[in-house]
Amino acid sequence: MKRASLLFSLLLTSILPASAADRLEQWYNLMPKNTVGVIAIKNTPELLTDWDKSSYAKFMQDDEAKRWMSPMRKDGDAPWDKFFKDIYGTGMYDTLKEYPGAVVSYLVIGDISQFDKNPPNVSLCEVGGKQKEIEAQKLAEVESKKKENPDLKLRTEDIGGVSVQIAALSDDADAPWVMGWGVVGDVMIEANTHALMEYMVGALKNNAGDPPGAAREHLTRIGQFTNGGGDMMIYFNGVKLLELGEQALTAAEAKKKAEGKANAGMGLDFKPQMIMDMLGAKELQAFALTAELTDTQSRMDMTILHPEKPSGLLALMRGTSNEVSLPAFIPAGILTASVSRMDFGRVYDSLLGMLGKLGPMSMMVTMQLAQFEGQLGFKIRDDLFGSLSDEVIQAQDGAGTKESQVMGFKIKDADKLGGALEGLKRYVGAGFGAFEESDYLGFAINALKVSQTSNAATEVAYCNTGKYLLISIGGQDTLKKVLGRMKDPSGPSIWETPHVQSLLSIVPKNYNGVGVTDAGRLMTMVATAAAALESKTGAKAKTAAKKKGPGKKALSPEEAVTAAASGWFDSSARPSNETFERYFGSLLSASYSHPDAIQVHYLTTPVEAK
Repeated sequence: MKRASLLFSLLLTSILPASAADRLEQWYNLMPKNTVGVIAIKNTPELLTDWDKSSYAKFMQDDEAKRWMSPMRKDGDAPWDKFFKDIYGTGMYDTLKEYPGAVVSYLVIGDISQFDKNPPNVSLCEVGGKQKEIEAQKLAEVESKKKENPDLKLRTEDIGGVSVQIAALSDDADAPWVMGWGVVGDVMIEANTHALMEYMVGALKNNAGDPPGAAREHLTRIGQFTNGGGDMMIYFNGVKLLELGEQALTAAEAKKKAEGKANAGMGLDFKPQMIMDMLGAKELQAFALTAELTDTQSRMDMTILHPEKPSGLLALMRGTSNEVSLPAFIPAGILTASVSRMDFGRVYDSLLGMLGKLGPMSMMVTMQLAQFEGQLGFKIRDDLFGSLSDEVIQAQDGAGTKESQVMGFKIKDADKLGGALEGLKRYVGAGFGAFEESDYLGFAINALKVSQTSNAATEVAYCNTGKYLLISIGGQDTLKKVLGRMKDPSGPSIWETPHVQSLLSIVPKNYNGVGVTDAGRLMTMVATAAAALESKTGAKAKTAAKKKGPGKKALSPEEAVTAAASGWFDSSARPSNETFERYFGSLLSASYSHPDAIQVHYLTTPVEAK
């Protein structure tokens, strides 16, 4: 459990929010060098208040939700409350409410060898008038750790003029710390190494620490994209993680060479560094998740920082334009839909550019690609992707195992695309299957028939409408709904429903992609699928329980997770569809391609908040 409790508290409260960023900004300036990760909360009391007002908290207080979740409280407490009570004697909410302000935790790794059960970390929290209560929590945490290790000793040491409580495995001055804490002014420092405690004591007293590095710059940039970093943030320093990764690769190569396992020259020797360079790993400067939650909306942002004009994998994630038209032919009532600006010709060029970094291997790929295009009878880049515009749509509908989805590509050159599709049909027909054509409302649907064993879940079909190339995966229900609306556009599209219109009015503009999901219905589907799998897993578990010895077969990971979840939910008391919809409404996602960053913005408002 090594110091997991504070980090676990921060992670659990990541589903909640806050305000007043001044203290965090001050602490960010004191960030230790070699910081790999940060978890931060602006204001814990506001976080808890906003949680109480949120649709998630209200859902958990609904009578239907309580009956559904009754198994997880069979012993009186929810699992998260039990975790906190076992350590502090109070549940999660009552434990966290003792914190009167901001909280931040830094993961500080200078060498790959420090990634152990208790990696170096230091945390800061405002104590205000709650110093006595928070110190009592730390003492309770030490007593909890003594259950795992009775040899744990608690001593007091003066560090930089501050009285520090230290829990270690012995009284020796150089014994490794399990945890330690001290107070400077109204700030409590908690660390698990003497060096980090000494550094932070001095930094707080002098209001100056290590020179600002890449991580500090990253946090500033992330704040510019995410309303000041949101109420809660989880950040990873990609630059530092790459350095640590290279250390690990160098150590692995040295060990391989020492053991005589290095490539003897036969075949292609793909070194991990070569693969990382090909993928553009150095371009991933930082990754962050930020969140804000209120009684009217929930917002989460995923932000990836990179240099301008990336050429690796990140280049494939960037849209080509921030002018997005919402296709009216996507009908209301389906599960999810999206539209984005993505140039597949550019994606194709980027992939070939990355392969070109593999040296001789790239020549082999180029030769094989030319042979494949000869068999197809058309050029993939020029004839197929070159005939399509950069507008891509996606729609999905169904329930459980009967889902179907459609991808659509706006056509730029119908003649060129028609030639490529005919070539594809000839290639498939000469080998492993055939396309079977059928008519629907005057549109020709070409379904791929590979063998007698293919089923609706694996069925693939396409329809060239003249304006869009539609590709259907699974059953054709969603495809036919889209074609039906193309034929007769009466009634609202998914973008014109009141709830989605409300979301579109508040999401930041200039996105290069936008999507909407019926979150209430999605929750219903997840609950229904979990109940079905639980029933199946329960039967398997009973059969397995009767077996003994070597013949006893373990549950699959998916079945094991479901079996564990069955202890939390009563599948026979699943809340109604209306209840899920009332609290979860619709989820809107929007993607943005900034010059030096990729941002995905998630926004949801419950139906009651419209």
